Amino acid sequence: MQSEMNVCAVELTEKNNSIAKFHGYEDIMYRKNTSNNMDKLWSYFHSTENYPEYYLGIAKRLAICKDPGSEKEDWINADHCLSVENPSKGSTVTATIRVKGMTYTKDLIFIGWSQTPIHEWRMKRGDVLRLEQKFIDGLSKADKRFLRIHNG
Repeated sequence: MQSEMNVCAVELTEKNNSIAKFHGYEDIMYRKNTSNNMDKLWSYFHSTENYPEYYLGIAKRLAICKDPGSEKEDWINADHCLSVENPSKGSTVTATIRVKGMTYTKDLIFIGWSQTPIHEWRMKRGDVLRLEQKFIDGLSKADKRFLRIHNG
């Protein structure tokens, strides 16, 4: 299954390069004076060679779940792929995820609902990039325009 990136507003100490090939936009972008948050995104896009294709908008209901095997936290857009309409904390839910025409199911433990807006992008490889509003708030207007954020 393709991995998904979930980003919280967490400070990273690593200095990032602000030059990256952004395949979804078909050219090399030389960005100067970008925000620290955008530098983090450039680093991620460049290191994974996976770039945003399309801004999906803000998720209406985002479930925070935990993978019982790896104990890793997963963010799941509930309107698209949860098996239970109103799960209770600690219950098992089945997420059905479509990536590039393939359907995957995964059993997860429901922890709760996100209390902050989460922005989503479909990535080149078919997975989804999710960023918290706090992270988006750290982007400049030019960075938001570049990422095609309409409500941020």
